[in-house]
Amino acid sequence: MEKKIKVLQIVGSMNNGGVESFVMSYYRELHEYCEFTFLCFDDSKIIPKEEIESLGGHVIIVPYLSHFKAFNSSLRKVLDENKYDIIHSHLNTLSVFPLRIAKKHKEPIRIAHSHSISNKKEWKRHIAKSILRLFSKTYSNVYFSCGEATGRYQFGNKAFNKGKVTIIKNAIKVDNFRFNENIRKEIRDEYNLSENDYLVGTIGRFVETKNQKFILELAKKNKELKYMIVGNGPLEKEYQDYIKENNIDNVIIVATNGDVKKYYSAFDTFILPSFYEGFPITSLEAQSNGLYIIYNTTVPKEGLVTGYGNFISIKDQELWIKELLNKHPRKTELIDVVKEKGYDIKDAAMDLYNKYQELLKEDAHK
Repeated sequence: MEKKIKVLQIVGSMNNGGVESFVMSYYRELHEYCEFTFLCFDDSKIIPKEEIESLGGHVIIVPYLSHFKAFNSSLRKVLDENKYDIIHSHLNTLSVFPLRIAKKHKEPIRIAHSHSISNKKEWKRHIAKSILRLFSKTYSNVYFSCGEATGRYQFGNKAFNKGKVTIIKNAIKVDNFRFNENIRKEIRDEYNLSENDYLVGTIGRFVETKNQKFILELAKKNKELKYMIVGNGPLEKEYQDYIKENNIDNVIIVATNGDVKKYYSAFDTFILPSFYEGFPITSLEAQSNGLYIIYNTTVPKEGLVTGYGNFISIKDQELWIKELLNKHPRKTELIDVVKEKGYDIKDAAMDLYNKYQELLKEDAHK
C-alpha cells in the first residue's frame, strides 16, 4: 500500500457543526489512505478525539484566532515539529490567517476551502468577510468549495469561471438517512405525537444564522401543524422563553448533542429558514429521507438536488404556512436520486483522495 498522505485539517472550533461533520465523514472513508491531524481552537466543546485517534489521526489544540500572537506562535510550532504533505483550511475567509503562516513556512500545498457565504444582516461580520475575501487567494494556492455559490463568493467569478475552484461535495453516508417506520413511531411516541399530527421539523445549531425564531413565529400563527427544532446552541433559552411568553403549545425543542439522524423519519416536512447557508448538509439528509423541503430564498438552490421542495422568502410568512398546509407526501425513492447525483460519501471521498494525489504529483514535478 502507498504511504499515507499526511494532511493538517484546520477545522477551528469543533462544536458538532457542519464543517466538522464534513471533515469527519471524509476521514471515516479515507483513514486507510490518509492521516488527518485536526487543528482545533481551544473553545471547541465537542471534539471526537477517541474516534479520530482510533482512525489513526491526531488532535492538536491551539488558541482561538482572536488571540492572534498566541495562535500564530502555536501554529508555527506545529509546523516546525511536524511534516505535512498538505495544509487544508476550512475557516472560510478566516483561512487567510493560518495559510499566511503556512506560506511563510514554505508549505507547498495550501488549500483554502469555502463552506459559507455571507449575510448582509450581520453587517459587522459581513464587512469583515468582504475585506478578508480580497486576500483569499493571496496565501492559498489551491481553492476548494462545497458548491458554486460558496466558490464564487470566496474566490470570485473570474477564478470560478476559469475552472480554478474545485468543488468537493458536502457528501453524506446516504443509507444512514433512509426512512425507517419503526424509528418514526419510536420518536413520535416519545413526544406524544399521533400519526395524525403533521410534524414540520428542522435540525441545526441554535444560532442567529439558522433563523429558528422564524419557526416559532410560524407556529404561533398556525396551530394546525406541529413543529420540532432539533439541535443545540446558545439561543435555546431564548427560544424556550419565547414559547412560554407566547403560550405556544405546538413546538417541541429537542436540545441534543447526540445522534440527530433518527429525527428525519419522525418529520413530515423539513424547513430551512436560514439567513444564509453554504451548501446545507441537512437538506441532503432530509432529501435522502424522502422529505419535501421549504427553504428561505437566501439558501443556494444547488442544495435541492432532487428538485423536491420550494424556495420562499421569509418576508412572506403566509405563503410559508400555505405551502406547509399542502402536506406534501414523503417520497422514499429520492434516496436513489441523491446517490445518482454523487452525494454518497464513498464516491465523494475517493474524489477528494484522487485530488490530493493529483496535487502531490503536480508539486513533485515543480
